Amino acid sequence: MLKGKFAVLSLAAAALLCLQVAGVNTVNSGVVHPCNSTAAAAAGNNFACPQSDGDALSAGGNTITVTVHDNTNAPVVGIPATDFWVIGCNNLLVLCGGAGSSGATAASDALGMTTIAGDIAAGGCDTGVKVVVQSIILGGGACAVLCLAIVVRSADLLGPAAGPPDLKVDVLDFAKFGSLYPFPGGGHIYGPGACQNSAMIDFVAPYGTVNVQDFAKFGAHYNHKC
Repeated sequence: MLKGKFAVLSLAAAALLCLQVAGVNTVNSGVVHPCNSTAAAAAGNNFACPQSDGDALSAGGNTITVTVHDNTNAPVVGIPATDFWVIGCNNLLVLCGGAGSSGATAASDALGMTTIAGDIAAGGCDTGVKVVVQSIILGGGACAVLCLAIVVRSADLLGPAAGPPDLKVDVLDFAKFGSLYPFPGGGHIYGPGACQNSAMIDFVAPYGTVNVQDFAKFGAHYNHKC
């Protein structure tokens, strides 16, 4: 009987050993692995507001498709929609409510897939976004730096003393808007970069021109806050 128990234990040990090759644990963890997960979206522009009433990503054709896998490349199923969000590639977006600034349309499905298609509740401006799932920044499938080329511009341009955005669109933002308006014209500089100088307030297409349409967009969100 004792010999039989040792045989069972030996088989169990052998099974565990087979699950570890070159020190890599091949047991399905069910935990999001950044190098095995991906996010993809078309390049474009997005208008954000701290009040979460900016433009939906889907409206601009910039819906983000996210696929989450674990360490064995198996799909991670059932991650709640609220566990998905985005951050600025250069950390220049100030998010309203942290992870609550955005979210997926549904929990991850049987393939580990979902989409982020709504608006981004944030202040600031950034030249792209990264996808975060359960506090893990996705690494682009092979741990490459993942930055989706979606330029996000918010009506909340800055905070007191020209500091970081303070998640409210107020007279400070209006003054900043006025100092950059319009483009072209008035000697204002557009760039360099999608979030510097007059480019910060280029809220609507056609991009490359800041005019009364951008002013109207800003005005519609004046006094909005997180």
